[in-house]
Amino acid sequence: MQEYRKYYYEEGSLAHKVEFAAAPTREERLREQERERKRERHRNAQRRKKQLAALKKQALVFSLAVVVIAGLFAYYVHLQNNITKSRRNINDLKEQITVLKADNSAMKNRIATSLNLNSIKEKAVTQLGMVYADTDQIVYYNMPDDDYMNQIEPVK
Repeated sequence: MQEYRKYYYEEGSLAHKVEFAAAPTREERLREQERERKRERHRNAQRRKKQLAALKKQALVFSLAVVVIAGLFAYYVHLQNNITKSRRNINDLKEQITVLKADNSAMKNRIATSLNLNSIKEKAVTQLGMVYADTDQIVYYNMPDDDYMNQIEPVK
């Protein structure tokens, strides 16, 4: 950086008057030094206050960040727990479906075996006391081929 100096021009040929200040006494120097030390202590105290305030602010922000991150971790663990519970529930329901399908298949087999015509005839005769119809109780009839029927309502 280049230093710029200002030069002032004054008219006239007189020499400038130089004013000499009296040298300060020792007491004045000591008082000035004490004032300067007080100012420096005050500046240092103000700087420490600002630094302390900045540290408090940083600690607050850091604490808040820790709390938020801890909350997020807790929420993540909660979600993982819910997913695990849901998977267990799904597995339990799948097992129930398997058991119900097996029960359904067994019931179908029982129904199929109970619908056997021979077993029906046997139960009708032994349990219900039914007998076969005689030949004179049987009536046969013929339907003409051109006959038709209109359905008025659904068959139940």
